[in-house]
Amino acid sequence: MPAVRPAVAAALLLGACADPTAVPAPAVAAALRPARAVVTEPAAGPWARVVEGETGPGAEYALHVPRAWNGTAVYYAHGFRDAGTEVGMRDQDEFYAIREALGAQGYAVAASSYARNGFAVKDGAQRTHQLRGLLAAQLPAPAARSLLVGHSLGAAIALDLAERYPAQYDGALLMCGMVGGTLLQTQYLGHVRALASHFFPSIPGSPLVASPVPITIPMVANAALANPAGLFAIASTRQTPLPHAPGPMLVQTLIGSLYGALSFHSRGIDDVLALTHGQTPFGNAGETYARGATVGPLPPAALDALIAGADAAVARFTLAPSAEAYLSHHFTPTGNLQRPVVTVHNRFDPAVPYFHVDALRARAVAAGAADHLLERAPLGASHCAISAAQALSGFGELAQWVATGQKPAP
Repeated sequence: MPAVRPAVAAALLLGACADPTAVPAPAVAAALRPARAVVTEPAAGPWARVVEGETGPGAEYALHVPRAWNGTAVYYAHGFRDAGTEVGMRDQDEFYAIREALGAQGYAVAASSYARNGFAVKDGAQRTHQLRGLLAAQLPAPAARSLLVGHSLGAAIALDLAERYPAQYDGALLMCGMVGGTLLQTQYLGHVRALASHFFPSIPGSPLVASPVPITIPMVANAALANPAGLFAIASTRQTPLPHAPGPMLVQTLIGSLYGALSFHSRGIDDVLALTHGQTPFGNAGETYARGATVGPLPPAALDALIAGADAAVARFTLAPSAEAYLSHHFTPTGNLQRPVVTVHNRFDPAVPYFHVDALRARAVAAGAADHLLERAPLGASHCAISAAQALSGFGELAQWVATGQKPAP
């Protein structure tokens, strides 16, 4: 079994990327808090005015108004940040580079830190939607177009707002996003964690317990390379289709995807439990683990035996109805896309797999809205490793589509 080269291991590192119905944008006078807002007028660069403030304790925002506004407002939602880390405005996923490039093209850009980190779908949707009133107070005229942009968790937030407020948002760019819904993601992570506990007991943690130490690439690689059959069995199980590149990168990308799932699970499970008031947010009771697509060199019969053994041995959990309701509400896409939506998602994303885009497409087809969805799938194997150039290309396609009504070629 080939070893994982240091350069490849580094390339597999997980990106930082990553409710009641969001309230309507409040009245400008109530939303904007002048006493807490700081206005600067840069002497150089694309921005005529930058306004920074809070929409509530800890919920920072920044509004960037360009010197030559083109009439379009952009609302940005950032990706996952670990619960317990400092809340505030900061660069992530090359957002600052994207923002500056958009400013040079005349776009006004608004963004929020949200009021909390962690699994902030509920709060992020509320805070991002509030930006409409804040930005409107700074623009010389009502925006002719409003576009949503998000990475990872923020892409789910952007999609949530785009689906629920199609009269207020004209389109959305969703990058490396949890666009198939929260339950799809949390159940996938729980299944990977359950099977990993069976095949790789040296990796600490369980479906409802975070690892007491950070899960690292070497930890996962050493365990997987000591039991490669277990790695192929997890990847071949219907509930846990670990993303992987074909050919010589198969093992490396499988290890990267196993790491991505286990790391993301460990970083988020405590916060998800807190949001569901301790009710179990993962269920595999009554689930039969069985082979899906065969991955790796083992014959199907050998994989079937390994997966059957895991099915008989893994710990079982029952998804609590209240937890399921919370996770479904925050959020599950309807697929009823009434405005243009562009996804940019690495084909081998190890943390938020491409099956999220597949799920969104299936829902859009069922809703008769597939014409409003455009997919771009770079052949990357890292989460949110989407360059500023790729993001701007996707944004350009979205903006042109919204302006002309002509969907770009697939």
